[in-house]
Amino acid sequence: MRKNRFNSQLRSTIQCEELIKRIFNLTEREIEVYRILRELGATRVDELARCLNKERSTIYRSLQKLTEYGLCEKLTKTLEKGGYYHLYECKDLHEIKKLAEECIERWYRSMKETLKLFEQSLSEN
Repeated sequence: MRKNRFNSQLRSTIQCEELIKRIFNLTEREIEVYRILRELGATRVDELARCLNKERSTIYRSLQKLTEYGLCEKLTKTLEKGGYYHLYECKDLHEIKKLAEECIERWYRSMKETLKLFEQSLSEN
């Protein structure tokens, strides 16, 4: 019974990741960064790079895209002796769901408008 529940949860997680990947036009690498960031919580770029065995610049580009789409956020922390560093953290799943729904709605409206224009072009011919 436990194995079936685990398989069902794994399948559901994979389906959700694939959906998020398609909605936000993410690469496998960006999904991998997102997945590890979700597991670790607020994390620095160098730690993510170490966990994923990737260059910092590669991880940074993925984080920029995830941040741009609102899937994670960049937090600035100040050091006591001066200076600062950045942490990245995944947004709450409810926020991500809302962002995905908004993206789907925009796409839907865009497709409806495209079909309307297509219909108009047919009637003009």
